[in-house]
Amino acid sequence: MKSTLITICFVVATTMSFAQKVAHADINAILSVMPENQKINEDLRIYATGLSKMVDDKKAQLEIVVEQFNQTLGRGDTLKAIELQKKGLELDKDYQQSGAQADQLLQQKRNELMQPVLTRIRAAMETVAKKGGYECVLNSVDGAGTSVVLWSPQGTDITRAVVEELGIELKKSEPATPSEQKPVEDPDKKKKK
Repeated sequence: MKSTLITICFVVATTMSFAQKVAHADINAILSVMPENQKINEDLRIYATGLSKMVDDKKAQLEIVVEQFNQTLGRGDTLKAIELQKKGLELDKDYQQSGAQADQLLQQKRNELMQPVLTRIRAAMETVAKKGGYECVLNSVDGAGTSVVLWSPQGTDITRAVVEELGIELKKSEPATPSEQKPVEDPDKKKKK
């Protein structure tokens, strides 16, 4: 009897814990309408251009040494060719490291520029969630932009509410989320009618 009562209490407690009110929002859609988004993208483009120039300079140095190596080898100067080969291998290693470092620096810069925007979004999301009585808000898309939420009850997508909480006015025709976009009609269907 005692074990049955414990089991019933466990089932009730588990059921109650799963009865949380959950919402979802499309962070990418929110970011795309943020006024700061254009400036961040432009700053990142400029920063990436500088990094790319640094990497391209390393590549140009490597190409010069490779050309010198080929010419020296063609003349039959094996000792000089071996020296150039060693130098080329060092430059190649430096070039590879520069590329990896440039990627890392660009990601750090992106994170640095995005942090204040994400903090604003998180605060707006928290306000909307508390107003709606939501205990949890999930991102409705993954990092590649693929929808993670396959179905949800109407009213649980708070993307538009978060955008409005941020004080961003959308045009009536401008969708806040991909789910608000009208489906594309198949042109072949129109011809058959």
